[in-house]
Amino acid sequence: MTTYLLRPARRGDLHGVRHLQRSVCREYRVAATWTREEPTSDPGELWVVEAGRGEIVGSCGLREGESGLWELHSVSLAVEWRGFGLGRALVERAVHSAQERGALAVAVTIPREMVDGAAFFGRLGFIEETGSPHEGKARFVRELTRSH
Repeated sequence: MTTYLLRPARRGDLHGVRHLQRSVCREYRVAATWTREEPTSDPGELWVVEAGRGEIVGSCGLREGESGLWELHSVSLAVEWRGFGLGRALVERAVHSAQERGALAVAVTIPREMVDGAAFFGRLGFIEETGSPHEGKARFVRELTRSH
């Protein structure tokens, strides 16, 4: 494993994030679908894992939702970088940011084909919602505790 850096995304990283997401979608044989809220020109609240020569090998974004429920998006990690705790570090960074900003819970929606992703989010304390309105997708929610 070469060196890496977990950092906030910059505008120039967005192409690398999209490339990474397409790669992960191909791995699981799912269609890449982008919503207007996902990064296109402004990284907003998005973190990346940058490897050796500036290659983006991981990403996790966060956006404010309604009624205290925030959403993770663009959660991806290149296959060769899995198993080192980087995915956990990305998600925990986003969850911590949401919690600091007053979120009551954080949710993430993934294609059902991403069985590894379901297990991953389960290990991080996310609970799968039943009866997800998103056809072919699973939604996971993690309640956050209030710090005083």
